Parts: sequence; C-alpha cells; structure tokens
Amino acid sequence: MASQPIRSILFRRDFRGLTGGHLKVWDYFCHARTSAGFLPQVFLEPGSERREDNPWVGMEPPPLAYWRPRDADVLFVAGVDWLAVPEPIDVPVINLIQGVRHADPADPRRAFLARPATRICVSAEVADAIASTGLVRGPVHVIPNGIEVGVRPRPGAGRDIPVLIAGAKNPSLAVELASRLGSVGIRSECLRDRVPRGMFLELLARAEVAVTLPLHREGFSSSALEAMMLGAIVVCPDCVGNRGFCRDAVNAFVPPYGLDSIVAAVRTALAMGPVDSGRMLHAASATCAAHSIERERAAFLAILDAM
Repeated sequence: MASQPIRSILFRRDFRGLTGGHLKVWDYFCHARTSAGFLPQVFLEPGSERREDNPWVGMEPPPLAYWRPRDADVLFVAGVDWLAVPEPIDVPVINLIQGVRHADPADPRRAFLARPATRICVSAEVADAIASTGLVRGPVHVIPNGIEVGVRPRPGAGRDIPVLIAGAKNPSLAVELASRLGSVGIRSECLRDRVPRGMFLELLARAEVAVTLPLHREGFSSSALEAMMLGAIVVCPDCVGNRGFCRDAVNAFVPPYGLDSIVAAVRTALAMGPVDSGRMLHAASATCAAHSIERERAAFLAILDAM
C-alpha cells in the first residue's frame, strides 16, 4: 500500500514575550511534530521578538518567511490569529481556545466563534462558555491541558519557602497578600512580575505552600497544576477554569477570589499536620497524572488523524 503524503499544518505567532498561551501553542506544535502524517510550520508575525525564550527561534526548519494560509493543508490558530486568516477559506482550521472570556460579548475573539473550525478547548468550562453563545460552527473537543515541568520536587528541608505567591497576573493583590501574611508572622516570597519559566518552576519546587493568583476568570490555571506537580500545597482562588481539577480541601484550597479568604486558606494550609498534608499531596499527584502531556498529545493526534 502506498504511503499517504505528508500534509502541512501551519501555525502563526505574534511573540512579544513568553506567556502561558504561547507555551501551550508550542506544546501543540511539538505534538504535530510527532505525527506521521503532518509537518508543522510556523510563521512569526513581523515584529516578533526573536530572543532565547521564543521556542520557535533556532529550530530546524526555521520559521517561514511568508504567511500563505491558502497553501497549507491545515491551519492551527489561537487567540487573534484569526485576523490573518482570509474569509472565506477552504483550508480546514483547528482553533485552540484557552479562555472563557472568548464568549464575552465585549471580547473581540467572540466573533471568531462563527467561523467554521474544529475547536479544542483546554477545559470543560471553556467549552461550556463558548457553547452558551450559540455561535460555534464546527465540532468542539475538550482536551484538558497537559503539563510538563522537567523539575524535581525538593524533599523536606529543601522546601525553604513557606509561602510562594505567584502574582504576576494580579500584582496588586499579591503585594497586599504578602503584607497581610507578614503582619501575622508568615514569611512569603512574592512574585509581582513574570520570571523565566525555569526560575519559576524551581521556586515552586522549594515552596511549602504555593498561592497562585490567576485572572478572575481564566480557561485553565496552569500554574496551580504546576505547583501540584512540584509537591506544594496549592491555594488557588476560584477562577472558573480551575474548577475541573482543583477540588477544595481535597487536592488544593480553592477560596473565593478575595484577600481575606485567601489569607484564611493559606493559614489553614500551613496549619495542616503531616497526615492531612500527605493526603492532599497524594490526591494532587493523582490529578497530575490525568493531565500528562502524553494524554494531551494522544488526544490531539487523534483529531489530526481524522482530518
């Protein structure tokens, strides 16, 4: 039997700094690289920063010099990549959707839901949000985010940060939280700004309790899952997109999104004895197993193979 020709799957990125959104698109790019039937290619928007934290810089083959979406066999778009896709277009489109805000009437990405595509949502909460609009054209798949950290948790004495506050998405609240904790004698390390991913993961691996402050409404809170993978007790206030994997007082603490409730959750986390904390860490480990990068890859490749 003759082998099937290799088909191209074209990505597009406007890279102005490494974000969780870029990292997840990079994961899907890497998944496509493992496909026997597809060759992934990427076009970097003019003005994209070609620095060392841009994962598409230095790869072989290099990014494409021209954006020619009609020449691709499949397009992969996320966020506002749709703005560069001609309408109409007869090329099949895969649309990765990472936020519940895509469904908001004031969000410019809402209008893109009416364009035909195979959609991949990073959580059931995202899928429910876009379905509620009544605009979606094409199949919708839920592939919960897979996480890969590449860092080992530190044992016992190596966890020398009592509380790590991951507050780059809400720096004002992070500072308030650090101050309030300090006023009751709880030492914390507060991250107000983004730091290199490797540094962030190493800090999580040293934390006894990790407070992750997502946006008030997110499609998935990756930092909470990363903290679970690295052995920290997680405090992550409710943000919609963490409801599918953060179970309050089971594998994490999920307080309402407010200073007082987050402080109370941190104090409860620090007061837990070894039996209760061990039970929570065990439950968190089981959660992480369900969010492996391998599961994400297999689910995506099944969608590609069916196109």
